[in-house]
Amino acid sequence: MAVSDLNKARKLKAEQEKAQAARIKSNSQIAKDIDTYGRIDLPLLFVFLIILCFGLIMLFSASLSSAYADQGDPLYYVRRQLFFTALGGAMLFILLRIPIRFFNRFFMTILVYGVCTLSLLAVLLAGVQGDYGAVRWLDIFGIQFQPSEMCKVGAIFCLATYFPAVPALRKIPLFHHPEDEKKQLKADAFLYITFPALAMGIWLILIFIQPHLSGALIVGSLVVTLFFMAKIPGRIWLRGLMQLLPILLVGILLIMLIYPLLHEGESFMVFISERFAHVFSRLSTFNNPDAASADSIHQIQQARYALGSGGLTGKGLGMGRQKSGFLPMVYNDFILPSIGEELGYLGTLFVLFLFVLFFIFGTRISLNAVNKYSAMMAFGSTLLITIQALLNIAVASEVIPTTGVSLPFFSYGGTAHVFMMLAVGFILSVSKTGQRADPELLNVIRLENDYRKSYSRPQTQG
Repeated sequence: MAVSDLNKARKLKAEQEKAQAARIKSNSQIAKDIDTYGRIDLPLLFVFLIILCFGLIMLFSASLSSAYADQGDPLYYVRRQLFFTALGGAMLFILLRIPIRFFNRFFMTILVYGVCTLSLLAVLLAGVQGDYGAVRWLDIFGIQFQPSEMCKVGAIFCLATYFPAVPALRKIPLFHHPEDEKKQLKADAFLYITFPALAMGIWLILIFIQPHLSGALIVGSLVVTLFFMAKIPGRIWLRGLMQLLPILLVGILLIMLIYPLLHEGESFMVFISERFAHVFSRLSTFNNPDAASADSIHQIQQARYALGSGGLTGKGLGMGRQKSGFLPMVYNDFILPSIGEELGYLGTLFVLFLFVLFFIFGTRISLNAVNKYSAMMAFGSTLLITIQALLNIAVASEVIPTTGVSLPFFSYGGTAHVFMMLAVGFILSVSKTGQRADPELLNVIRLENDYRKSYSRPQTQG
């Protein structure tokens, strides 16, 4: 009997100790959550800073020869990139001081959409022509600005703020038909599918005809992803696509009929063949490189030499040879081969690893977002940077045909660099002010705030 009582006492004591340990662990976790609640996501910030600093170092190395040969200043490109980094950093800092919900306003959607649309139209009317006849830039007081890069972030912003506003738009008498199910379905299809698709379609057409196929591809991918994130019911999808199809067919027909009238009988197909001649040439080179001319395959061949000659660990930072006039655009779209030559397979793998980490941390922030708007802002911005990085890596490794896609935070480029940093700012802003919190945690924070207010309030003397 005594032995049985002793075992019961030991068992009871063990359970009490286990419960005490659980309480301590729970209190410790609550204290940790309180300490980190309302702060930016440090893992994402850490990865971003590594990418940013690593990118500046590699840009400095890749651009030395070109900067000295073209500008007479070996620091020309990296100095300008530092300026754009400071500009983007200032915008990022401002974003982190403003709650993410502040931007969830319908008038801001209209403002951003209007600015982006007018900028694209300005490119069409008074754009600056670049290589291969592409007209993608505006010259503003001597500074070239690329509106299509702004539209990548603008598409995320507009759709993320638009879809949460649709329930309010459905209450407008024009779209509110509770007594008629068919009319309501037609109105919902217009609000959820037709109207935003046409709005984004205008951007895609204006970007496409610059021509900027990679930009149109990236914006289109973001638009499709955000449409699916809106969780639109299937019957609304079906009805919306039925509304879009005749509009698209009529639009294409009008373009083919009106274009010859405006261009002295020149057919629209001739315009396409001339404007996209370089695209067809790149596709032909990619599909049949043996039959391509030496000039056509020179860039991708030199990129292959750079990546292959680096071996496992590379020739050493600053020791690459392809950047000395052999590989065109080495400090821009083809900076990855320069990294591979100087840092080897491990260096290029590290670059890929950084962007994978960025995608994981950004997606985690999106999944823990407090509402649909914050989730779309965070995931859309994460996807933008990841897609662009993967496309650049795919081009450099000959997985897809050559196209003008920069490597985020590595390649030289003012507009793209600034707006990529702006996208990171939106992700970090969501991590700081747009995350879900456990109800118990919120209650503890509320009680602590109430206690602090009551403690700090002056006591009246009776």
